[in-house]
Amino acid sequence: MLFADDAAFDVVGECGAARAALELAEVLRPDVVITELQLPDSQGVELIEQLRARQPSARILVLTTLRARERVAAARRAGALGYLLKECGRAELLSAVCAVAAGRRYRASALSARAPRGRALRGGAQLGAQAAVLTERQRLVLRSLALGYRTREIAQMLGVSVRAIYRQRESLRNTLQLNSTAALTRFAVYEGIAGDRPADR
Repeated sequence: MLFADDAAFDVVGECGAARAALELAEVLRPDVVITELQLPDSQGVELIEQLRARQPSARILVLTTLRARERVAAARRAGALGYLLKECGRAELLSAVCAVAAGRRYRASALSARAPRGRALRGGAQLGAQAAVLTERQRLVLRSLALGYRTREIAQMLGVSVRAIYRQRESLRNTLQLNSTAALTRFAVYEGIAGDRPADR
């Protein structure tokens, strides 16, 4: 239902079990597979491994309620590019699918670990306090910028105008007192908003 009104996506198949997923993937050859980790006939990690073996071109996004770090790590080791929680909104789901489809890693913003102590930007304490008051939309825009998306791509993912994204970028610069996209990206990484560091992608 979340994809139904977006012409950029085409849902080619749905199923409720690992075996059926493998059979459908063989026939449909999807660009992206979205899977739960709790399946009636298999562990999701096993499904991911089998999908990667049979359909290496398919990008896999986990969509689950499971938050444990070991689950995230296991899914990544198995070959999943993205890990998203079912509590996410439509905008983050679309952003995650786009990132995974492009071969980028994506981790739910709610799971992103904060930077280790001792690693800080100039004025880090002040910036950390400012980050806490960013709106969900501002965090999504900041995350997308840090992941390398262009302004027009972000506007399309969020269903708003390019001008609206420019306004959000300007608002982020003013709020965080950072005057470049590179500085915003570093901040997003250190604050855990971007999830993975660019070097990991």
